[in-house]
Amino acid sequence: MKKDKLIILLGCLTFVIIIIGIILIGKNRELRSKQIQIIDASYMCAEAIEKFYEDDNYTYSFPCIKSSSVYVKFPDGKKVLVVKALEEEMVTIDQLINAGLEVYKVEK
Repeated sequence: MKKDKLIILLGCLTFVIIIIGIILIGKNRELRSKQIQIIDASYMCAEAIEKFYEDDNYTYSFPCIKSSSVYVKFPDGKKVLVVKALEEEMVTIDQLINAGLEVYKVEK
């Protein structure tokens, strides 16, 4: 009798774990679809630090000259140059860095 109850309990527990996994996978897809992506279309770039943005506290630079080939892709599929997206306040520098943009950050 105890063995039957244990099997039923394990079956229910397994079912609950599977349901939770399915819910978490769905949430992960939903979060990814709302995130921005960085697209670096530079194949080669001149070895020089290129300043592309600054705020009150920091100056941000690319490790090479590539501001004309690094884009941010929005969840709706729209692609905009990173520099233009910052100028037009479509994104923040922190959002870009969190999305994987590689920058040099130097305190003023």
